[in-house]
Amino acid sequence: MRSAVAFVLALALAIAASDADSLGTAAAGPECRLHAGEKVVLYSAGGDPSVFVWDSPVRLRDYNAASYDEAQQMAFRATLVAGGTRALVASCRPGYVQSPYSEKPDDAVGITIITGPQHGHNYWVLSSDVRGVYHPMGKNP
Repeated sequence: MRSAVAFVLALALAIAASDADSLGTAAAGPECRLHAGEKVVLYSAGGDPSVFVWDSPVRLRDYNAASYDEAQQMAFRATLVAGGTRALVASCRPGYVQSPYSEKPDDAVGITIITGPQHGHNYWVLSSDVRGVYHPMGKNP
């Protein structure tokens, strides 16, 4: 009886250890440069400072992976926010968006808008369209 209990305990520990390894505790994967709770400013990396924000990370990814014609058909699903709009980072998916025009993938960042007409709305945006907020005295607001 004791050997059966010891076997079951050893088996349970082995399963728990293998589950921990599968969750990424053994080797760290890519990480986002932005973290939940950070205050940021939205500003496009392109010539126009306005930023497309999306209601889901899947739509953000699909739009950025699409051909020009496909992207034009998907654009109506996006919301255009003015450059300089402030937001709060809610979450981040590292390397989630791969564009055919970029060598490496971009992070998908979940945000909550904290200024402007979309105040309080939750969206997803590329990390390349997000800038940190810095206080003139060197402190984050």
